Amino acid sequence: MFKVIKQKKIFEEILDQFKDLLITKKLKIGQKIPTEIELSETWGISRASLREAMRVLDVLGIIEAKSGEGTIIKQADPENLKNIMSLVALSRGIDTVELYEVRTVIEMYSVRLAAMRRSDQDLSVLKEHLVKMDKVYANKEREIELDFYFHRSIVEASKNKIMIMLMEMISGLLEEQIRETRSKLASSTETLNRFQQQHWEIYRAIEQQLPEQAESAMLGHMNYAQRELGLDPRYVSLRR
Repeated sequence: MFKVIKQKKIFEEILDQFKDLLITKKLKIGQKIPTEIELSETWGISRASLREAMRVLDVLGIIEAKSGEGTIIKQADPENLKNIMSLVALSRGIDTVELYEVRTVIEMYSVRLAAMRRSDQDLSVLKEHLVKMDKVYANKEREIELDFYFHRSIVEASKNKIMIMLMEMISGLLEEQIRETRSKLASSTETLNRFQQQHWEIYRAIEQQLPEQAESAMLGHMNYAQRELGLDPRYVSLRR
């Protein structure tokens, strides 16, 4: 099943092999993998190199060592992916406009799907976030948290697993951007009130199952936030 390690960095090659085996379902969640000795012999690498690679897999949440059971394949923890994504982005420098572009692409299509697929429970969750936001203007941190929850819940209502996974991966960056945006605009009650009005417009479009209206409302919300920050939105219109 496993192949001899060749030219790539050892942990990269091992990651590639695990990925391929998971995709082809030769490895499954909960399955026990061979012992350290068996893997080092199969891959043709030292046990020290193998341990280094396995530590990377452990940090990524791909494997888990269980006492008395050996090492098994586990379902990756979104929290690990979020933390890793945030560290990588921070190390490379974050462009605020580029992050808004990514959010716009993900959230515009997610809100369109949410308008078509949302359940009554989805609506209840979204409305709960907004109702709470209407009442917490004296608590800025709670307001930031609810704003983040609202946007995340829209993606969850899309019922698209890949979209949800992408949102989980950038959720740390998203929450920080919401915090930064609200902090910079905290002195403008009018702007923050407008944000909330736009949230309700997005909600009503989802509630009434109007995908194009929901998509348009989300784009308007994203562009408004950028303009209020003095940025120049690059995604300014919907093309039909």
